[in-house]
Amino acid sequence: RNVMGKIKSFFSADDTNHLKKKGYTVLGDLGEGTYSKVKQASWVKPGDTSQVKVALKIINKKTAPKDFLEKFLPREIEVMKKLKHPNLIRLYELFQISSKLYFTLEWGGHGDLLQYIRLRGPLKDSESHKFFTEMCTGVEYMHQVGVVHRDLKCENVLLSKKNSIKIADFGFAREIGPNENSKTYCGSAAYAAPELLQGIPYKGTIADIWSLGVILYIMCCSSMPFRDANIKTLIKDQKDTLHIPSSVAGTLNSSLKDLMKKIMRFDLNSRFMMPHIKSHAWFI
Repeated sequence: RNVMGKIKSFFSADDTNHLKKKGYTVLGDLGEGTYSKVKQASWVKPGDTSQVKVALKIINKKTAPKDFLEKFLPREIEVMKKLKHPNLIRLYELFQISSKLYFTLEWGGHGDLLQYIRLRGPLKDSESHKFFTEMCTGVEYMHQVGVVHRDLKCENVLLSKKNSIKIADFGFAREIGPNENSKTYCGSAAYAAPELLQGIPYKGTIADIWSLGVILYIMCCSSMPFRDANIKTLIKDQKDTLHIPSSVAGTLNSSLKDLMKKIMRFDLNSRFMMPHIKSHAWFI
């Protein structure tokens, strides 16, 4: 009853009527972003009779700041319209009711990767390999079509009903030229590449791959690779030899340890990029 009360208070009667006409029934809350709310809904597509579970991302344009509405939101819309890949969350529909903008998104039925790891602890080598391969496939496709994500983290990696990887949340994503650098500080510090933390103009593709390395470490070790209490400590840890927790050090595949160390090399020029990762012994 409380959930239904929340839903009613967020949507006006006009919103609810419009959603009903478009075939949507809002079922509950999924989460909240900086300027958005995400609801679970069922959707009967026009001309269809079967119900599909979807996520409705809703942005209230009245309360969102000008910088977000003029810069980040148009980028997110363009990126999501462009991306069509089995390992990326799909945009089905985009529409507006009064001041609210609605994204109808593919449903990630099994929650996010962080929840999954918290429930299970360090993942088996075979499962880490499957998930990491799917993530790399999705990210490589993005980079090939000229898009960088810039906020890759376990919370933004969803799992489908069949436990396939679905990369989500393109709020910081943007289209970028092959030789173009980014200057905007994006994402979470714990997953951020050293050059980004140091405020140096950075390549979005390289920053994305560093974040994939952090996610791989978390899957295998069920802990964070670096202390992130403050930026100074974080950068110091990134410079040091990658620490593997004693709880998993004895069981972790040596080839996997080698790959993680090479993806998260502090020195940009010797760091592994996607072609190196794909030809590495653990990945093949």
